[in-house]
Amino acid sequence: MSDHYNAFETSPVPPPGPDAIPPEPFRGIYGMPAFATIPTSDLEASVDFWTRGLGFFELFSIPDSLVHLRRWAFQDVLLVSGRALRSGRQR
Repeated sequence: MSDHYNAFETSPVPPPGPDAIPPEPFRGIYGMPAFATIPTSDLEASVDFWTRGLGFFELFSIPDSLVHLRRWAFQDVLLVSGRALRSGRQR
């Protein structure tokens, strides 16, 4: 994946109107200062909920540790295994 986008030219929100359609999933890479980080005790079940239930897709993952999900541009969430968080604090 080598596509880079100017974040100021990208909008997840379509122009309002009766024929507005949601944008396609956005897989581009852009600078984002922060997004929600959610600890979870069951990473696999959480990914299933966010993807099948809320329409997010997996952008990046580290097995058994974290999953970066996205819906539209600027709608990112990082799911982090509670186990990974606990092991990181013990160091």
